[in-house]
Amino acid sequence: MYSSLLQINSLRGIAVVFAAIVFHGAAMGQTDLMLQGILDFTVPSGGSNGKAIHLVANSDIADLSVYGVGVANNGGGTDGQEYTFPAIAVAAGDNIFLARSMEAMESYLLTDCFATFEHTLDGTSSISQNGDDAIELFLNDEVIETFGDIDTDGTGEEWDYVDSWAFKVDGAWTYGGTNCTDGTANTFESDCPYPHCAIPEEIPGCTDETAFNYNANATADDGSCEAVLVGCLDFDADNYSEEANTSCEDCCEFLGCTDDTALNYDAEANADDESCIFDTSELSNALMLQGIMDFTVPSGGSDGKAIHFVAVNDIADLSAFGVGVANNGGGTDGQEYSFPAMAVSAGDDILLARSPEAMESYLVTSCYGSFEHVLTASSSISQNGDDAIELFEVGFVIETFGDIDVDGSGEAWDYLDSWAYKVSGEWTYGEVNCTDGTETIADATCVYPLCGGCTDPFFFNYDLMASVDDGSCADMVMFGCTYEEASNYDSAATNDDGSCEVETSLSCLGDLDDDSLVGTPDLLFFLSVFGADCN
Repeated sequence: MYSSLLQINSLRGIAVVFAAIVFHGAAMGQTDLMLQGILDFTVPSGGSNGKAIHLVANSDIADLSVYGVGVANNGGGTDGQEYTFPAIAVAAGDNIFLARSMEAMESYLLTDCFATFEHTLDGTSSISQNGDDAIELFLNDEVIETFGDIDTDGTGEEWDYVDSWAFKVDGAWTYGGTNCTDGTANTFESDCPYPHCAIPEEIPGCTDETAFNYNANATADDGSCEAVLVGCLDFDADNYSEEANTSCEDCCEFLGCTDDTALNYDAEANADDESCIFDTSELSNALMLQGIMDFTVPSGGSDGKAIHFVAVNDIADLSAFGVGVANNGGGTDGQEYSFPAMAVSAGDDILLARSPEAMESYLVTSCYGSFEHVLTASSSISQNGDDAIELFEVGFVIETFGDIDVDGSGEAWDYLDSWAYKVSGEWTYGEVNCTDGTETIADATCVYPLCGGCTDPFFFNYDLMASVDDGSCADMVMFGCTYEEASNYDSAATNDDGSCEVETSLSCLGDLDDDSLVGTPDLLFFLSVFGADCN
């Protein structure tokens, strides 16, 4: 059967390469179990679903669990036995299929072929060969057969089987040819049908020669034909097409400034996006630093690190801006984080946080909700409370917090386990270490300014937007003249300051002659009680 299959395969243009089989500790006729096929198919469901190992029992085996398999990845030498067969009995001649996904393999090999395996076993994640990895077969923890070379990465070697297969015929290994299963729905659509599978009388597939997925092997059209859709298939290109299935020639566009005299010239751009800047005065400065955070949060690590920005004006594409952290006074590290391509509005608060989840919990949800945009920061946002921060626009520094050439420890701008926050253009600071040992910002002695305010509605400075009380609640105290008959009466005053002015003469009081009482509230009260007419 194998020779006839090979003849068929050779007619299909399959290059068959022979290599001597290598045995360790046993000759060909003396082992009861042997490797028969190594599979690294590209199946429609993707991932590792196309990985499998095919074995054949040469004799009856009462307990298969004395055998096992190991994958020697990337030429790094043996990893030992990584898979142990279950305790089952197998008969001489039985085909055993050890696969990562039974469903994917039955679909790809087609049911008629899949049914020819007497035993199909779950291969687990240890069956992880990538087409360039050697395979070891073990008996009682001793290697009895090896496919490939455990100390060599198989890429480009004669036993390379990436996206393909290796199959043993008359004691020698044959190969399907690398990448021969790519873009196929089943093994018979490929140019390398798996040799164990008998060629069916009817091979389903697309028989339209003009279709994208035309299958020269197909004998019965299965309605799967797809039209050729030409487009850019480079994922990094600005005009990448998800619908295209055929790559165009030189159609991929990479937008940017293509004028090499511009400050922001992009050597990788091949399509000008009219973003060229020739003078720094053309920068928008539409984004500014608002707060720098180095909180000590319950989850620890870097979860409390964040940077707060405010959009000064509407920004159509935030990706023009970026951030860098100048660690330990070592000078600029350049732009280390680039914002995503998104639009923001003037006045929007933007939080760039290492852990949005930790920040939502620590700032309290109502304060966290004050940010119109919350973005997950990369590990480059690594400030430790003594590090300067640089804000970039199209690669140019437009604002700096701290001093990039100075370690901030002990400096006026030290914000270790605390924060820095801009008020009316000036930086203010929480006390160093003020967030240590706290569960939320409300527990700290340094409430983050965006969150804090007076939350008691019975005080004059009650802040409806405040989510955390910062201890600033105070009764309203207004000093002024509280006497209604006075010429300078102040209806808003709550405390009299002795400033009331009243025109009166003490002669109407007879012997009472004390100039010090003129115009005072006490005297006016006296006059009103006794009905004195001093008009």
